[in-house]
Amino acid sequence: MRFFYGEKNILRALEEAQFWKHQEGEHVDVIMEVVPDLEDEYVTKLEEYKEIFNSTEARIVQYMEAAVNCQYNLSPEMYQDIVNIINLAIRQSQVFVDFLGMLLRDSGAVKNNPAAVTVVNHIRRESEYFIGIVTAFLSDSCNRQNGFYNDMRFLR
Repeated sequence: MRFFYGEKNILRALEEAQFWKHQEGEHVDVIMEVVPDLEDEYVTKLEEYKEIFNSTEARIVQYMEAAVNCQYNLSPEMYQDIVNIINLAIRQSQVFVDFLGMLLRDSGAVKNNPAAVTVVNHIRRESEYFIGIVTAFLSDSCNRQNGFYNDMRFLR
């Protein structure tokens, strides 16, 4: 993600969050495809993650449409709502990364499938990338540099 979109940086971060929620939903399908003998408890959890990712992606798309409808003139309330949904997306990804670590550690079906280990590690790194890039965007220095409304309480 680039940081030179000026006052539209928040919308670029929103686009990034939408893209990654979609990706994480697809990653769930990839894991279940690569590990057909995955234990039921992990399949159930992955299905729950997919629903959560799809729901969050839909909410993000609503914010994107609302931003277009108001010609990108965001009120402080809408700006904060967008920051909050981006923060939610980051937290979801962190929980997913933690789950993937547990899957690698505790699932016999994954441990006994070298291709699955490679795929799950790759998926984990991609979610970590999303967390890192959007967290960097939301950092104090980026917001202060661009003169944005700055309320870092959402990161605590």
